[in-house]
Order: sequence, then structure tokens, then C-alpha cells
Amino acid sequence: MKLFYREYGQSGPQLVILHGLYGASDNWVSIARQLEGDYHVYLLDQRNHGQSPHSNIHDYESMAGDLLEFLDDKKINKAHVIGHSMGGKTAMRFALAHPERVNKLVILDIAPKSYASFSNYAQITNNHELIINSLSATQLHGIKSRKAIDEQLSTNLPDASLRHFLLKNIERTKEGGYKWRLNLPVIKQTLELIMDGFSMLNPEEHHVKIPSIFIRGEQSGYVMDEDTLIMRKYFKDAELVSIPKAGHWLHAEQPELLIKTLAYFLLD
Repeated sequence: MKLFYREYGQSGPQLVILHGLYGASDNWVSIARQLEGDYHVYLLDQRNHGQSPHSNIHDYESMAGDLLEFLDDKKINKAHVIGHSMGGKTAMRFALAHPERVNKLVILDIAPKSYASFSNYAQITNNHELIINSLSATQLHGIKSRKAIDEQLSTNLPDASLRHFLLKNIERTKEGGYKWRLNLPVIKQTLELIMDGFSMLNPEEHHVKIPSIFIRGEQSGYVMDEDTLIMRKYFKDAELVSIPKAGHWLHAEQPELLIKTLAYFLLD
């Protein structure tokens, strides 16, 4: 699949950033602009998100394949790969399948484990089932403003910052109405696959030795101290660091600290 992308910088090592669930490349523009002086940065919209094509297939094998196709199209032999949340799992699956194409691997606030066993996907993560059902149930016909959509979502999603993030996926139609850029039916159908992605992989058979760092938000529940065990089974050189005063969206909550951490690891 040919993915939509944004490009920043013209010189330096190649660096690819993959967004998370409900995200898009434009979530990472401010980070890319801080990196473009030292790196040639590509921000990708993953399938069924942003401006990339929709597909009935949404699994990590396919998304890793999309990344491989992108690198091949751009004639990029090797790149630093950064992935957040769902994008982190795509990056990990890609690195396990094609380690020769990864210079250094950066995984943001996600671990190589299944999150699908938690009740309603909400014990330690966002309640994705509630989020998707709320987005799917939103009445867009005849809506005149984003504020009206926000008011609908507020009934089930009281967190204003979460709604603001989700509403970035709303776009105008040619007729002047609104529509979701997300492929909500397929994301809803494949949610369990999205929340997992690793339970079918035996780390005895799937492991690599490339420079890898897992960066978590200190206030996030996605990555536990004990997850270093499974990280290092798949990625032998993995290290875990925490960004203070940050939750799951650490790139939005503590961008300067994230940039400093990236610089320390990528320039090492």
C-alpha cells in the first residue's frame, strides 16, 4: 500500500516516525521540525488513518509490509525507526522481520505484549472499545460545526484533551459536511488484533540484536518495569527509560524531554 507521508529535512540519517491508533502524521509535525536540522525525517500515515488508503486488512504484518514498501519506493536502505503505541508495534514487527533495514529502533510507550486481555481494553490503557463505539455512533449528518460533534462525544468521553485529539480525524466533505478520516468499521473489527500483535510470535524464534530503546511516560500504565523481560527476549539490546510528568502521549506532553532523549540515543 502506498502511504501518505510528510517530509522534513534534506540531509542527515534517514528517520521514519509512525503514529499511534487514531493518530496521523500531522500529530508529529512539531517534533519533525525540531529534528529536521540533523535528520531526513519522514512522517507516515498508517493504513486506515490520516490521508493513507483504507483497507479491510489491519494487522501488524500488513502495516510492517507497508513500511517496507515505503522504504523500497524511497530507496532507503536503512533508517532509524520511531513508533508510538500502535506505530511502535508496527516498528517492532518491522524490525523483527527486516533487522537489516533498521539503524536504531525507538519505541514510545508500548511493549511487545498483548493488551487485549484487559477488560474492555481499559484497565491500564485507554478504553478503546468505548472510544470506537462513541466515534461510530456520532451523528454527522446535518452537523454544522466541530463544536456540535464535540458536544456529542462529551456524553461518553468527558476528557476534553482526548476529544480534541480524536476530533483531528474529522474533515470536511465536498458537500460541506463532516466525515471521519479513520476507517472506523475496520478498526472496530480488528481492535483485538491491534491490541495484541505479539502473542503469536515466539521470541525464541523471533529476536534481533539492534540498538533499541523503549521510552515510556512515567504516568502511563502501558509499560511496566517487568516488561523489560519480554522486551529483551525480542530485542536483545533493549533499554527502558521514562519521561517524567508524561502519560501515554509523551510527545505532546513533554516534547523537549523527548527530543533530548532521542538525541542522546540516536547520536550515541
